[in-house]
Amino acid sequence: MTEAGTGGSRSFGTGRIVFWRGGSVWIGHTVEETGFHDHHAIQTTLSLSGGAVRFRRPGEDWISYAAATVAAHQSHAFEARGELVALIFAEPESREGRVLRAHYREGVAALDAATLASEAAELASAYARRAADEELAACARAVTAKLTSLQALPAKPFDKRIERAIDALRERLGESVTMAEIADAVHLSPERFRHLFLEETGIRFRPYVLWLRLEVAVAAYAAGNSLTHAAHAGGFADSAHFSRTFKRMFGVPAVGVHRA
Repeated sequence: MTEAGTGGSRSFGTGRIVFWRGGSVWIGHTVEETGFHDHHAIQTTLSLSGGAVRFRRPGEDWISYAAATVAAHQSHAFEARGELVALIFAEPESREGRVLRAHYREGVAALDAATLASEAAELASAYARRAADEELAACARAVTAKLTSLQALPAKPFDKRIERAIDALRERLGESVTMAEIADAVHLSPERFRHLFLEETGIRFRPYVLWLRLEVAVAAYAAGNSLTHAAHAGGFADSAHFSRTFKRMFGVPAVGVHRA
């Protein structure tokens, strides 16, 4: 990734991004630290080259980890200069995300890298071999599966009405959609839907729509489309809006996201 600025451009790293329903993997070599940011997804971060990854919360010092998880909506900065790293995201409303959300509720938590060593090695190998997106995604999801297999499922199941609402919302991302319309589609009043959606997902409806649109735009940009094309694919008014949203949620500019 590169950031345009008055002093030229600054590289943040290079690698690949692959999405699937409910998650994604961002894998590659990093160069610079990110700014403080927060996002809806729960983030599992692995160093795949033997070094450390470092995180910092606002007002705190940097802490080094071999592997760590960042809870949803937690402001943090990230740095792993020169390391091959994998950032694996799970949305809190996905099956895996619900398990992670129940056990990693806030902040940054250390993970046992040795427990995930086999899965991490497979992921690193797939990246080195330039494996197809499907294989890279499968290797990343194996890391999450291993991590969640060590935890018990949440006692409370995910509300089926909100699950249907998310399905309906994903189908209509390409058009203007209101909360009232989605609430009506699952037979809830807007006020009841508002409270239930926040309770089940941990995020308000409108920011969640923005998160889904950002996923679409990032996937398009990572596939090699222009910033403007990616912005429009995600339903953003223009590339500037997409860029601002990307930086707020991931701590780096969108410019330069492409395959290694």
